[in-house]
Amino acid sequence: MPDFKAIFEKAKNLFLKLDKKKKIILGATVGVTLVALIMVTGVSTSKGKVALFSSMQAKDFAAITTKLEEKNFPFSTSGTSAIFVSPDKKNAILMALAQENLIPNGVHGWELFDDDKWSETQFEKSIKLQRAMMGNLSNTLSTLRNVDKATVNIAFPPKELFTDRVKPITAAVLIKYAPGVNSLKEKEIRGIVTLVTRSVPGLSDKNVSVADSTGKIINTYDDEVTKEKWKLEKVKRKLKIEEKERVKLLVDLQQALQSAYTTERVDIVRLEVKLNWDEEEQDRKEVEPVVMVKDNPKTPYSERVVKDSLTVSSKKTTEHFKGNGFTPEGTTGTEPNIPPGYKDKDYQKADYKKTEDIVNREFNRIHRKVKKQEWELKKVQLAVFLDGLWIRLGEKTDGTGYERKYNAVSKDEIRKVTNVLKTAMGYSIARGDQISVEHLQKDHSKKFAEEDAELRHQKAMRKLLLAVLIGALAIVIGVVIYQSVKKEIERRRRLREEELAAQQQMMRDAALRAIEEEGVEVEMSLEERARREMLENAISLAKERPEDVANLIRTWLADE
Repeated sequence: MPDFKAIFEKAKNLFLKLDKKKKIILGATVGVTLVALIMVTGVSTSKGKVALFSSMQAKDFAAITTKLEEKNFPFSTSGTSAIFVSPDKKNAILMALAQENLIPNGVHGWELFDDDKWSETQFEKSIKLQRAMMGNLSNTLSTLRNVDKATVNIAFPPKELFTDRVKPITAAVLIKYAPGVNSLKEKEIRGIVTLVTRSVPGLSDKNVSVADSTGKIINTYDDEVTKEKWKLEKVKRKLKIEEKERVKLLVDLQQALQSAYTTERVDIVRLEVKLNWDEEEQDRKEVEPVVMVKDNPKTPYSERVVKDSLTVSSKKTTEHFKGNGFTPEGTTGTEPNIPPGYKDKDYQKADYKKTEDIVNREFNRIHRKVKKQEWELKKVQLAVFLDGLWIRLGEKTDGTGYERKYNAVSKDEIRKVTNVLKTAMGYSIARGDQISVEHLQKDHSKKFAEEDAELRHQKAMRKLLLAVLIGALAIVIGVVIYQSVKKEIERRRRLREEELAAQQQMMRDAALRAIEEEGVEVEMSLEERARREMLENAISLAKERPEDVANLIRTWLADE
């Protein structure tokens, strides 16, 4: 047995360890759980309510609810036509309402015949029958989904001795729509009329009027118009099926020709498929010979042995009479009414013979009851045009287009195509099918003109491209020549400048040497001293490493 005290101590310690926020959340959760359990227990233990009255009129509903509020009876309502109370209080409420004469008058059906009174007359029984039929129909129509309440009135005319004076039975139905419903569909109205006519013997659809709560007659649909619409829909459905079969056959024919011809060479100008929609039911009685020995399918010849019929029974009768004849003469004591001459001949010597041979034969009878399908293929009409083949020989001499040659379709090719199409369409002479395959040269002038224009355009583009290439090449050559001339001019200018600079340097060096030889000290500028040192270094470098100096000069010349 579990130690509840230890469990309680652990839960208490665990609760004390929690912070304030968690304690509030845990307490609120436990409180909500307890409240929910209490509410569920209360609801589960409470008893459900039962209907006190339903399908009530507005005035009865108002009077009864007012009285229940005065008597402090608990109740609930559904709309303005039903009242629900507790089962324990139902009998007390009924007693209180009965004392106030507030029990609403219900609509009774066939339960009127539950109590049979021996003192009822035939007239009262007929009235009770009429009330029962109207009440039962009203209750039945009130159970429809889109109908809140229905009232049916039936008028039975008095019986007449002469049929030409008999008036038809009539019925009027008043419909109150369910909440949220503004009108009934035609099928629903027809269903209401059918229910009424099938429930009242001798009542026809034409003598039933159905009205809504505003008094508007809602069964004023035109049967003739409905029939015409149905016929039109039936024709549309048939045409749709015929078009579907036509397209299916057209696809099969195109697939049969697409392996040998392109779509441009074949034109199915007409394909008409006619279906027979006549429904036929045949009852055939066929007589076939009786098979005595069946054929063996393993042998190349037939062993089948048949007979026209089989003998079921036969009768053979042979009679022979020889002697005097006898003629009855009536009652005894009276003279027969036979002339004397015939009487003498009647008693002459007679000779009588009779031969009868009867043979009953039975045939192999087959009784077949054949019902054709809803539709069958009646006739197929097909017309096809075949175009020849155009062969492109090459360009024309003037370059304006192509040279072409036309090869017409031969008769042998037309015959082969006709056979292929017959097989594809299931051609039948007995059915009256028609097929026509002819050679027809199409007009390709527009297509050929476009091809020739495309050719001329391509040639013009090629010429333009060639001219552009030549111009670009000329520009490149001009640029190269210009750069070469420019470099040559620059090179010559630089050589001339270098030559002038060298001459000036030589003249300066000669002047310096002359001055040095004379022993005159000349003060040189820093630039002249640097140039002189550079020249001396270059001369010494050229003497020490002549190959490197030559490579350096070649590199300078290549860069220029």
